Amino acid sequence: MGKLDNKVAIVTGGSRGIGAASALALADEGADVAISYSSSADRAKAVVAELEAKGVRAAAFQADQADATQAAGLIRRVVEQFGKLDILVNNAAAGGGGLVDSELVDQAAIERQLAVNYTSVVAGIQAAVPLLPDGGRIVNISSGVATRAGFQGMAYYTGTKSALEGFSRGAARDLAHRGITVNVIQPGFIDTEGN
Repeated sequence: MGKLDNKVAIVTGGSRGIGAASALALADEGADVAISYSSSADRAKAVVAELEAKGVRAAAFQADQADATQAAGLIRRVVEQFGKLDILVNNAAAGGGGLVDSELVDQAAIERQLAVNYTSVVAGIQAAVPLLPDGGRIVNISSGVATRAGFQGMAYYTGTKSALEGFSRGAARDLAHRGITVNVIQPGFIDTEGN
């Protein structure tokens, strides 16, 4: 018996790195787990096989987290397949940016980063809130740079993660009357493919 038996969790960006590790940790505690992926279907399939080997239900859903409509649609698709939602882990993220004073800044990449790291997280939370039970859980994976930009070239990424953290504080207050918690995890450098 795990602490999360009979719970259903979604982990965005769950096909690798922190997302895959989070999905596996949830399964270790008994949760059924849905993961999303943008383009790595084979990796997502492999994570689903690892999850199922732990004795839980699991599925992977393709959703581009840069698209707020797809982010919200992911929530509905998971609930349609699993019947409910108890835990939402917003892990998908996009990095990069460059120096603010550089002439080489890729504006499209910055806009995608803002969409993945903030705008679509908000859309997913908005879609999840009416479906979460009282006492549900929302966990937003941020970054230590949201409060400590320790080196150059992080301004754009830092801005998206700072926005996420501010929204999380407000959402936690708004949802407290239902016992829904909204927490932020601020990892530092993690030995993942992204780093």
